[in-house]
Amino acid sequence: MIFLCVNTSFNTCSINLASKEKTIICNEDSDNPPSDIIPTLVKDSLKSASLKVNDISGIITILGPGNYTSIRVGIAFSLGLSKSKSIPIYGISALEAISISQRRIFKKDERYLVSIKALKDEFFFQVFNYLSEPLSKPIKSKLYNIEKLITEKDLVLIGPGSREIRGLIDLKNRIIEVKDYIDYQKVLLQIIEKPDQYNNIVPLYLSDPLAEKKDISWFVKKEI
Repeated sequence: MIFLCVNTSFNTCSINLASKEKTIICNEDSDNPPSDIIPTLVKDSLKSASLKVNDISGIITILGPGNYTSIRVGIAFSLGLSKSKSIPIYGISALEAISISQRRIFKKDERYLVSIKALKDEFFFQVFNYLSEPLSKPIKSKLYNIEKLITEKDLVLIGPGSREIRGLIDLKNRIIEVKDYIDYQKVLLQIIEKPDQYNNIVPLYLSDPLAEKKDISWFVKKEI
């Protein structure tokens, strides 16, 4: 069982091949638009793993958040390949994928605010429990309320956005710096366990009205 994993949400185009046992290969390009480079990266990845397109059992595509055009290109390519080869496709947000990838560092009963840098002084956020289950909707917001949110809701901040946030707020004991690396083997195991949760391939676009909220604590569920 080999899955092709497509991610165009980090201002790069990343193609991974993963099985239930391991992530087999990763190819990434940050110099070319995803629309230009996806077919080449897929071809090169399969060739490096001595595989053909017909060896792919399924597709995992990252739904966002990120650049509108890049997300749309990645999802369109994934859907086209899925239909042409009659293989299943699953979608997951980059925020949840990072949470699943970093689950080994989570402590029981703690709650985690996963962050990804957006443009300028904005960040994408979402809250997860220690099992990587979403406790809020993803949002995009400016940084000014993150310190209050972490303190009042007793959250631990992780994710690639934490690197920049660490230098801006004095909550270093509540911040764990991790890269934007996604462990697709772990993501695949999660999808195999709960496939129905990931079969809705809808782009995760975070609109400007949502980003302009003054207080981001509104999006956290009451039980947090």
